[in-house]
Amino acid sequence: MVISCLIIEDDLSQNQKNKAVLQEHFNEISPIDQAYSINEADKLLKQKQYDFILVDVHLGDGIVMDLFSKQENLNSKLIFTTSYSEYAVEAFKFSAISYLLKPYSKEELINEVSKTLQRINQENYHKQLEVLFHNIQSSQKEKRIVLKNHDLIHVVNIEDIFYAQADNNYTHFFCTEDRKILVSKSLKTFEEQLAPESFFRCHHSYLINLKKVKAIHKSEDAVILSNEATIPIASSKKKMLYRLIG
Repeated sequence: MVISCLIIEDDLSQNQKNKAVLQEHFNEISPIDQAYSINEADKLLKQKQYDFILVDVHLGDGIVMDLFSKQENLNSKLIFTTSYSEYAVEAFKFSAISYLLKPYSKEELINEVSKTLQRINQENYHKQLEVLFHNIQSSQKEKRIVLKNHDLIHVVNIEDIFYAQADNNYTHFFCTEDRKILVSKSLKTFEEQLAPESFFRCHHSYLINLKKVKAIHKSEDAVILSNEATIPIASSKKKMLYRLIG
């Protein structure tokens, strides 16, 4: 299987290093085209479709999101690179889109490209891109998250999540309209990701949306959510939960 690639990077040295790594470690990638600006990339994308694109977020003539948001039928898998630790990193995580934080090592690049090549034939990838662009352009209260399992890519408004429950290395999400989604990632992964969005791990097995708390049952050490779900509170978490609820 021959895989086409476009590298979009305005740093000449980094662009050449990226190409050298791909040529050395991935024989199936050919051709490897290069662009050093949004303008050059736009011209190449109008001429052909690439299987995957390795792209810097910030280029000398603009932000690459502006380029991709205008592309119709973009089916390329993307790996974003950025020097800005805060810029859009949260959006990448919520959309499950690949990214590398500069400066990245040769090994990190190889690992991310390897994972991306495995997703070349993945369907519904456009949903992940839509979530990425939506979260970058929208206010925080409108954020969405991609929840993936073996069969489907679910796009969920974060405010629609009541709670998440651990199941070994899996996580069950309970959402509005009795929607339940099983994801093949640990609860700890989502605890770190959703903490800035008013989620709190009140128990080893539960992560709750604080905005959905309806009442706290002190005598039973439990919290009642607006969907009437009763979630246990660990003794070690009570003081913090009371403080967060106010």
